[in-house]
Amino acid sequence: MTEEMTEQTYRLYSDYIAAGTHQLRTRHGFRIPAIVLDQWHQQGFAVLRTNTLARHYGVQRKTMWNTIRSTVEAGFIKEVGRTDDGKAIYVPCLERGTEWRARREVQA
Repeated sequence: MTEEMTEQTYRLYSDYIAAGTHQLRTRHGFRIPAIVLDQWHQQGFAVLRTNTLARHYGVQRKTMWNTIRSTVEAGFIKEVGRTDDGKAIYVPCLERGTEWRARREVQA
């Protein structure tokens, strides 16, 4: 996936991250879109390991799982399959950033 970072791509990605920051108000919810975007940009998909993320951010595994689930429900990431060992594969829903920018431009 590692495409060249154009101004248009940068704007799309930064709008997506900003939308997540403003709309996902849980303690760690804003982090999930950024993590998924980074992994997706590097390898074309993201695998979120709840144990690793929970340990890194100092929360329980269930808390992190609930955070990921709420990010899916909010439409910021979507599951597109499973790995051979059963882990969910996610991709970012970049249109959320486009929607966020459109709302901001209307308000301005």
